Amino acid sequence: MLKKLQSYFPTSILLNLPPQSSFDQYFWIKDTQGEPVWLGIPKNDIQDEQLELLSTLFEVVDSKPSYQLTEGEKQWQQFLFHEGTPPTNIGKEIRLIHFHISTKKADSTEWVKALREFFLDSPFIQFDEKSGIIILDQIDLGYGEDDFYSISSTLENDFFIRLEFYIGKKRNTALEIRDAFFLERELFIEGLSLLPKERIFTYEKIFPSLAAASLPAIPIKLLESDVIDILRKDSELLESMKVFLENNSNTSLAAKKLYIHRNTLQYRLEKFTELTGMNIKTFNSAITIYLACLLAERPSS
Repeated sequence: MLKKLQSYFPTSILLNLPPQSSFDQYFWIKDTQGEPVWLGIPKNDIQDEQLELLSTLFEVVDSKPSYQLTEGEKQWQQFLFHEGTPPTNIGKEIRLIHFHISTKKADSTEWVKALREFFLDSPFIQFDEKSGIIILDQIDLGYGEDDFYSISSTLENDFFIRLEFYIGKKRNTALEIRDAFFLERELFIEGLSLLPKERIFTYEKIFPSLAAASLPAIPIKLLESDVIDILRKDSELLESMKVFLENNSNTSLAAKKLYIHRNTLQYRLEKFTELTGMNIKTFNSAITIYLACLLAERPSS
């Protein structure tokens, strides 16, 4: 919607991040349908009656100063958003951790304070009431998916919020870090839409779902008739195939994750091969079947 509105105001700008205080020459229109986006319209280019009309359709927000930041955090903010001087710790390995809560109504004051306790020595920039980034270096670089899942579960139990993390790659040059910040955030937003049940996101976890969602019509039609329809008719078979492939085609490990006997899983694998004629043990078949599983999980149109 805001992209269409942008065409009526040629000098406006569109952001998928909250506007910073340096953008105070704009009126900001926020669209919260789906992932929030902000349209900035120069104050000199919009009439009062136009602004009043837009305020009945969208949320009009001011570009207020950011949440209270330390000097180090301000330097990171200037570097990421305004191409400022690189922070002093660039040159060492840095990992950007994006966070987001999907809870509709939540007071950020307490849960953000609790989240900070897990990363006391790391710069922390909050974009709005629901999202932000943590900049990890040195000690905290060792945090893995299990650690972030534990943090998410702890905060959910304490504050009744659902907190998701995107774990960025380790990087150590200024240009690489700044470019990755915007690209990883875009990928995180895609992941939140494609994988609504996930809590912890990585490039590797999002990419297969993104590839499946972007397939051309012809291969999707073939997959639907040959594989997807079969999986949708048998939810146990769908879950078994997906878990088996996600656990490196290890039958024992997958059976343990599924809480079934190894022989039961083996029977389901053989049943799948019989129904589809596909050999799940080959690399190309495994990729194709996994994409089919991801598509089968999506609501049918």
